[in-house]
Amino acid sequence: MDWPVVIVVALVFVLLYVWWLARRIARLTARTAAALDALAEQLGRRARAAAALPAAADLATATLTSGSPDTDARQGAENDLVRELRQLGTAALDAPGLLAENRRLVVARQVYNDAVRDTRSLRSARIPRIFWLARRQPLPQYFDVDELDLDAVENDRREREAVRRAAAEDVGRATSGQS
Repeated sequence: MDWPVVIVVALVFVLLYVWWLARRIARLTARTAAALDALAEQLGRRARAAAALPAAADLATATLTSGSPDTDARQGAENDLVRELRQLGTAALDAPGLLAENRRLVVARQVYNDAVRDTRSLRSARIPRIFWLARRQPLPQYFDVDELDLDAVENDRREREAVRRAAAEDVGRATSGQS
């Protein structure tokens, strides 16, 4: 076999691999964009649910108008809203649908951050950097805000209610003479 044929075959394989990497980066970039859109939708839904609470209505409105989730302004507004909802404690659970929307938001945030991690990992690998694949697009940023754990608040409320009921039953038995 001649050396030029071996070189051409090796070059074809390298070009096929680079083409495959370029397509993979394009798919990951599209996945990240779709996850960002889903995250923006879920953030809007949670803000609209939080707007039902009088104490959080102003912050929820500010959050809705603060822009895309990948901006610092939006992340700051989300942090402010989370702090306000955390301060409200069990009163935050009075908003219809807030608990469910918050659960969906946690999933959307995880999907987006996973897509960002995969995209950044592939784009920062050696071969994509050497061949300048996706160099025109900025690296996606993680969505990093305080997490609102309304499930823990809900569990605390249920536990307090159970303790109150048990105490009331004990008092009822004690006053009726039952042991």
